[in-house]
Amino acid sequence: MGNAWTATDYETLKDMWGDFSIPTIAKKLNRSTNAVKIKVARIGLGAHRQGGSLITFCELLRAIGQEHNYSYLKMRLQRDGFPMKPKRVDKCKFLMVDIDDFWKWAEKNKGDINFSNFEKYALGAEPEWVTDKRRADYSASSYTKKPWSKRDDERLVNMLNANKYGYAEISAVLRRTEGAVKRRMIDLGLEKRPVKAKPLPWTNDETALLLELMRKGYGFEDIGVRLGRSALSCRGKAERLDNPEYMKRCNRGKRG
Repeated sequence: MGNAWTATDYETLKDMWGDFSIPTIAKKLNRSTNAVKIKVARIGLGAHRQGGSLITFCELLRAIGQEHNYSYLKMRLQRDGFPMKPKRVDKCKFLMVDIDDFWKWAEKNKGDINFSNFEKYALGAEPEWVTDKRRADYSASSYTKKPWSKRDDERLVNMLNANKYGYAEISAVLRRTEGAVKRRMIDLGLEKRPVKAKPLPWTNDETALLLELMRKGYGFEDIGVRLGRSALSCRGKAERLDNPEYMKRCNRGKRG
């Protein structure tokens, strides 16, 4: 029989688990790697890569409900500076993500990850902004992304021919984003266009709400519903706010 585990041994094991390799932990405790693995299984510490604040990239995607997009998200997020690093665990290699680093990155890159299927507290304590982000993504997910059916096309054509519906109304009926409606009209070669809404000057309160909702991660479709404007109008306002000098150049000489 080996040496009995002391209270100090247990504390050392719990503190090191997940942050150090299994051979390093075994050396620190003066035990074999198998002895460490057996003890971990008995006291229920979980898989090594789940210890501490480190999780694998796969586990992160599983937590936020995006595991089916592994290859695409790995390529896109690495391009955008996502904080993941390769780590060897025993004889295996994993892409590891520090949860604290993930939250910091996600707050600055809210548009890169969809939280609509992200179960609350799946990664432990959450920053306050996550609640708004999850609500915004859930709302956006109500728009269908299914291929357009013959029935959908007929409804689109009928609403255009009625000559009384704008983008917002057509979008609401078809449950598709205004951008999707616009693209479909182009694909079908339709000359009819939705009725243009009467131009309304933006108030300071509307502009402030637009910026606040954008900061929280809401899409232009939802922002448009809240403001009583089309998503295209909200997007245009956001672009003008983002680059006012460009808009000045575009309008130069057009206003008397």
